[in-house]
Amino acid sequence: MADTPGVTACALVDSATGMVYLSAGNHPQIDSIAEAASDYWRLHERSGSPFLDMGPLQAISMIHQDGVLSLMPCGKGIVMATLSERMALDMADWFRKVGRLGRLIGQG
Repeated sequence: MADTPGVTACALVDSATGMVYLSAGNHPQIDSIAEAASDYWRLHERSGSPFLDMGPLQAISMIHQDGVLSLMPCGKGIVMATLSERMALDMADWFRKVGRLGRLIGQG
C-alpha cells in the first residue's frame, strides 16, 4: 500500500495504545509520527458524544506545509496512519483500500 501513488509512508496503529504494528514507505519517522498521531483518534473517541449525530468517524486529516497526515479506521481497534503528498492522493480510493485491508486482517 505504501507504493500507492501519492503515499509517502503508512502505518497500522493500535488505536487504543498508539503501538505501531507495521509500517512501510519512505519517511524515516513514520513510526513516531503514527504513534503520536493516534492521540488525535483517541481525543475524538473521548469527546465523541457531540459528534454522534454525524455518524462514525471516517478520517482525520491534518494538512502540513510539506504533506498530509491522515488517520482512517482499518478494522476494529486499528487505524491506518498515512503520510501523503499534498493533493496527490485520491482519498476516496485510499479509504476503499484501507477498508479492504481491514477486512483482510479480519478485524473489520
